[in-house]
Amino acid sequence: MQRALAVHRLLNGQTPPTPEPLPGIRRIPLPDVEPPRADLVKTLVRRRSWDVFAHRDLDLAALSGLLRFALGVQRFEPAYGSEHHPMGMAPSGDGLDLLRAYVLIRGTDLLEPGVYRYEAIAHELTRLTIADPVRPLQQIYWQPEFAAAPVTIALTTRMRVAFEHKPLRHYRTMHVDSGIAVQNVYLIATALGLACCAVSDFDDAGLSQLLGVPESEVPTMLIPVGHPPL
Repeated sequence: MQRALAVHRLLNGQTPPTPEPLPGIRRIPLPDVEPPRADLVKTLVRRRSWDVFAHRDLDLAALSGLLRFALGVQRFEPAYGSEHHPMGMAPSGDGLDLLRAYVLIRGTDLLEPGVYRYEAIAHELTRLTIADPVRPLQQIYWQPEFAAAPVTIALTTRMRVAFEHKPLRHYRTMHVDSGIAVQNVYLIATALGLACCAVSDFDDAGLSQLLGVPESEVPTMLIPVGHPPL
């Protein structure tokens, strides 16, 4: 893992700090929602990246649907010493549970601003901070206008889990896994009538600090989400 981290530091030109893990303040169950009814090909044709969002909050049902059907658990299988190993809606190399999703909320109809971690198995959010994330996001995004979106999803991948089971070349596969998850978010967001954009231009160290993740948990993508402008 240290060799992979050395490559990661070299590619990013910085050594991320080792922040203290953020305490879970409280857990918030997300509502059950029906999957969107949308034709796949039509959804692919409509899919696009948005860099401007309507001045509207994201309602909790829409956020729940986006997380559940893009990044939630599809099924459980016996694997890796467990009878109930989670297999995600976004498939991963060898089914490893590498991906984590964080939700940075500026505003929704029911949730207060802060940093949340998505708990895919329970389909709930753990609130990690009570601070409005807009100002730090403006520093983290290389294009600070993306911080205006009501919600930003941050995807990370866990190197330690990967290299417990796979060789060093799996460093590449982890980023492929993240890309598959991004495509899921695009498709589900489009099917729900939402707007989003995959953003890879951000300050890795700043984002790691904001999320409270160790250096072995690598941020791979930011996805601002909101409603299309009228």
